[in-house]
Amino acid sequence: MRWGCDFIPLSRGTNCDEARPETRAPPQGTATAIFLRPPLVSARVDPGQKDLVELKARYEDLGKARALLAGAEHVATARQVDTYFSLGERRFKLRSIEGAREGQLVYYERPDVGGVKESRVLLASIPDAPAVREILARVLPVKAEVRKTREIYRFQGVQVHLDTVRGLGKFIEFEKVLAGESDRDAGRKQLESLRAYFQIPDDDLMASSYSDLLASG
Repeated sequence: MRWGCDFIPLSRGTNCDEARPETRAPPQGTATAIFLRPPLVSARVDPGQKDLVELKARYEDLGKARALLAGAEHVATARQVDTYFSLGERRFKLRSIEGAREGQLVYYERPDVGGVKESRVLLASIPDAPAVREILARVLPVKAEVRKTREIYRFQGVQVHLDTVRGLGKFIEFEKVLAGESDRDAGRKQLESLRAYFQIPDDDLMASSYSDLLASG
Protein backbone atom coordinates (compact mmCIF):
# COMPACT_ATOMS: atom_id res chain seq x y z
CA MET A 1 0.00 0.00 0.00
CA ARG A 2 2.61 4.62 -0.80
CA TRP A 3 0.36 6.90 -0.53
CA GLY A 4 0.06 9.97 -2.57
CA CYS A 5 3.48 11.30 -1.76
CA ASP A 6 3.79 9.66 1.67
CA PHE A 7 3.35 5.96 1.91
CA ILE A 8 4.81 2.58 2.57
CA PRO A 9 8.45 3.39 3.13
CA LEU A 10 11.30 0.99 3.30
CA SER A 11 14.62 2.56 3.99
CA ARG A 12 16.51 0.44 1.50
CA GLY A 13 14.40 -1.18 -1.16
CA THR A 14 17.09 -3.56 -2.35
CA ASN A 15 16.49 -6.18 -5.00
CA CYS A 16 14.37 -3.82 -7.07
CA ASP A 17 14.15 -4.60 -10.75
CA GLU A 18 14.89 -1.03 -11.80
CA ALA A 19 17.31 1.09 -9.81
CA ARG A 20 17.31 4.85 -9.81
CA PRO A 21 20.30 7.07 -9.01
CA GLU A 22 20.95 7.74 -5.36
CA THR A 23 19.47 11.01 -4.13
CA ARG A 24 20.39 13.19 -1.20
CA ALA A 25 18.25 12.97 1.92
CA PRO A 26 16.35 16.19 2.72
CA PRO A 27 17.45 18.38 5.64
CA GLN A 28 16.29 17.40 9.11
CA GLY A 29 12.76 18.55 9.79
CA THR A 30 11.59 18.77 6.18
CA ALA A 31 8.70 16.75 4.83
CA THR A 32 9.73 13.42 3.35
CA ALA A 33 7.99 11.17 0.85
CA ILE A 34 7.82 7.70 2.30
CA PHE A 35 7.55 5.69 -0.85
CA LEU A 36 9.28 2.37 -1.10
CA ARG A 37 12.70 3.31 -2.40
CA PRO A 38 14.98 1.75 -4.99
CA PRO A 39 18.41 0.30 -4.05
CA LEU A 40 20.68 2.24 -1.73
CA VAL A 41 18.35 5.23 -1.44
CA SER A 42 17.62 5.97 2.20
CA ALA A 43 14.12 7.20 3.05
CA ARG A 44 13.36 8.56 6.50
CA VAL A 45 10.34 6.91 8.08
CA ASP A 46 7.87 9.28 9.67
CA PRO A 47 6.35 7.07 12.37
CA GLY A 48 2.78 7.55 13.44
CA GLN A 49 -0.64 7.65 11.91
CA LYS A 50 -1.42 8.25 8.26
CA ASP A 51 -4.90 8.88 6.91
CA LEU A 52 -5.52 8.27 3.24
CA VAL A 53 -8.03 7.43 0.56
CA GLU A 54 -7.45 4.43 -1.66
CA LEU A 55 -8.94 2.28 -4.37
CA LYS A 56 -7.95 -1.21 -5.52
CA ALA A 57 -9.21 -3.15 -8.54
CA ARG A 58 -8.43 -6.11 -10.74
CA TYR A 59 -6.62 -4.94 -13.86
CA GLU A 60 -5.29 -7.70 -16.07
CA ASP A 61 -3.95 -5.41 -18.81
CA LEU A 62 -1.02 -3.78 -17.05
CA GLY A 63 0.40 -2.82 -20.45
CA LYS A 64 -2.62 -0.57 -20.92
CA ALA A 65 -2.11 0.88 -17.44
CA ARG A 66 1.54 1.69 -18.22
CA ALA A 67 0.49 3.45 -21.41
CA LEU A 68 -2.06 5.53 -19.47
CA LEU A 69 0.69 6.40 -16.99
CA ALA A 70 2.80 8.03 -19.71
CA GLY A 71 4.56 11.00 -18.15
CA ALA A 72 4.25 9.65 -14.60
CA GLU A 73 7.34 9.20 -12.43
CA HIS A 74 8.32 5.54 -12.11
CA VAL A 75 9.55 5.36 -8.53
CA ALA A 76 10.58 1.69 -8.37
CA THR A 77 9.72 -1.91 -9.17
CA ALA A 78 10.15 -4.27 -6.22
CA ARG A 79 9.40 -7.86 -5.24
CA GLN A 80 7.56 -7.57 -1.93
CA VAL A 81 6.65 -10.21 0.63
CA ASP A 82 3.84 -9.31 3.04
CA THR A 83 3.28 -11.63 6.02
CA TYR A 84 -0.17 -11.03 7.55
CA PHE A 85 -0.90 -12.00 11.15
CA SER A 86 -4.37 -12.83 12.49
CA LEU A 87 -5.85 -10.10 14.69
CA GLY A 88 -9.56 -10.56 14.08
CA GLU A 89 -10.96 -7.69 12.02
CA ARG A 90 -7.77 -5.65 12.43
CA ARG A 91 -4.92 -5.91 9.92
CA PHE A 92 -1.27 -6.26 10.82
CA LYS A 93 1.57 -7.27 8.51
CA LEU A 94 5.32 -7.39 8.13
CA ARG A 95 6.55 -6.16 4.76
CA SER A 96 9.93 -7.16 3.40
CA ILE A 97 11.72 -7.04 0.07
CA GLU A 98 13.15 -10.25 -1.35
CA GLY A 99 16.88 -10.27 -0.68
CA ALA A 100 16.80 -7.36 1.79
CA ARG A 101 17.30 -7.43 5.56
CA GLU A 102 15.25 -4.39 6.45
CA GLY A 103 11.48 -4.38 6.56
CA GLN A 104 8.45 -2.58 7.86
CA LEU A 105 5.63 -3.23 10.29
CA VAL A 106 2.26 -2.00 9.09
CA TYR A 107 -0.97 -1.82 11.08
CA TYR A 108 -4.04 -0.47 9.33
CA GLU A 109 -7.78 -0.06 9.65
CA ARG A 110 -9.92 -0.09 6.53
CA PRO A 111 -13.54 -1.01 5.72
CA ASP A 112 -14.19 -3.97 3.43
CA VAL A 113 -16.05 -2.03 0.75
CA GLY A 114 -15.39 -1.66 -2.95
CA GLY A 115 -14.50 1.63 -4.58
CA VAL A 116 -12.85 4.60 -2.90
CA LYS A 117 -12.41 4.10 0.83
CA GLU A 118 -10.62 5.76 3.72
CA SER A 119 -7.81 4.04 5.62
CA ARG A 120 -5.80 4.71 8.75
CA VAL A 121 -2.27 3.33 8.96
CA LEU A 122 0.51 3.07 11.53
CA LEU A 123 3.94 2.03 10.30
CA ALA A 124 7.52 1.62 11.46
CA SER A 125 10.74 0.47 9.83
CA ILE A 126 12.69 -2.42 11.33
CA PRO A 127 16.34 -3.35 10.71
CA ASP A 128 15.95 -7.16 10.78
CA ALA A 129 12.73 -8.34 9.13
CA PRO A 130 13.50 -12.11 9.21
CA ALA A 131 14.12 -12.04 12.98
CA VAL A 132 10.99 -9.99 13.65
CA ARG A 133 8.94 -12.35 11.49
CA GLU A 134 10.18 -15.37 13.46
CA ILE A 135 9.29 -13.69 16.75
CA LEU A 136 5.83 -12.60 15.62
CA ALA A 137 5.06 -16.04 14.16
CA ARG A 138 5.67 -17.55 17.62
CA VAL A 139 3.14 -15.17 19.17
CA LEU A 140 0.50 -14.61 16.49
CA PRO A 141 -1.00 -16.99 13.92
CA VAL A 142 0.16 -16.31 10.36
CA LYS A 143 -2.90 -15.59 8.25
CA ALA A 144 -1.30 -15.42 4.81
CA GLU A 145 1.90 -14.62 2.96
CA VAL A 146 1.42 -12.41 -0.09
CA ARG A 147 4.19 -12.32 -2.69
CA LYS A 148 3.95 -9.73 -5.42
CA THR A 149 5.88 -7.66 -7.89
CA ARG A 150 4.87 -4.04 -7.42
CA GLU A 151 5.51 -1.21 -9.88
CA ILE A 152 5.25 2.13 -8.09
CA TYR A 153 4.43 5.39 -9.87
CA ARG A 154 3.67 8.97 -8.87
CA PHE A 155 0.83 10.31 -11.01
CA GLN A 156 -1.06 13.56 -10.45
CA GLY A 157 -0.13 13.59 -6.76
CA VAL A 158 -1.31 10.00 -6.24
CA GLN A 159 0.75 6.87 -5.67
CA VAL A 160 -0.21 4.24 -8.22
CA HIS A 161 0.69 0.57 -7.79
CA LEU A 162 0.62 -2.02 -10.57
CA ASP A 163 0.70 -5.37 -8.79
CA THR A 164 1.29 -8.88 -10.07
CA VAL A 165 0.31 -11.09 -7.12
CA ARG A 166 1.33 -14.73 -6.99
CA GLY A 167 -1.77 -16.93 -7.09
CA LEU A 168 -4.22 -14.04 -7.56
CA GLY A 169 -3.50 -12.13 -10.76
CA LYS A 170 -2.93 -8.49 -11.65
CA PHE A 171 -4.25 -5.39 -9.94
CA ILE A 172 -4.09 -1.60 -9.84
CA GLU A 173 -4.18 0.49 -6.68
CA PHE A 174 -4.42 4.23 -6.03
CA GLU A 175 -3.37 5.75 -2.70
CA LYS A 176 -3.40 9.39 -1.64
CA VAL A 177 -2.37 10.67 1.79
CA LEU A 178 -4.71 13.22 3.30
CA ALA A 179 -3.12 16.30 4.81
CA GLY A 180 -6.28 17.05 6.80
CA GLU A 181 -10.05 16.80 6.99
CA SER A 182 -10.43 19.37 4.23
CA ASP A 183 -8.66 17.01 1.79
CA ARG A 184 -11.13 14.13 2.11
CA ASP A 185 -13.70 15.16 -0.46
CA ALA A 186 -11.07 16.33 -2.94
CA GLY A 187 -9.10 13.10 -2.46
CA ARG A 188 -12.16 10.96 -3.08
CA LYS A 189 -13.07 12.90 -6.20
CA GLN A 190 -9.52 12.60 -7.52
CA LEU A 191 -9.51 8.81 -7.14
CA GLU A 192 -12.94 8.57 -8.78
CA SER A 193 -11.52 10.61 -11.65
CA LEU A 194 -8.58 8.23 -11.95
CA ARG A 195 -10.95 5.27 -11.89
CA ALA A 196 -12.76 6.74 -14.90
CA TYR A 197 -9.47 7.52 -16.65
CA PHE A 198 -8.29 3.91 -16.26
CA GLN A 199 -11.76 2.62 -17.25
CA ILE A 200 -12.30 0.42 -14.20
CA PRO A 201 -15.80 -1.17 -14.12
CA ASP A 202 -17.75 -1.82 -10.90
CA ASP A 203 -17.23 -5.59 -11.17
CA ASP A 204 -13.45 -5.20 -10.92
CA LEU A 205 -13.42 -3.10 -7.74
CA MET A 206 -11.88 -4.89 -4.76
CA ALA A 207 -13.35 -4.84 -1.25
CA SER A 208 -10.93 -7.31 0.36
CA SER A 209 -7.18 -7.31 0.79
CA TYR A 210 -4.85 -9.75 -0.98
CA SER A 211 -4.50 -11.66 2.30
CA ASP A 212 -8.26 -12.13 2.55
CA LEU A 213 -8.41 -13.44 -1.02
CA LEU A 214 -5.60 -15.92 -0.38
CA ALA A 215 -7.03 -17.05 2.94
CA SER A 216 -10.47 -17.65 1.43
CA GLY A 217 -9.17 -19.31 -1.71
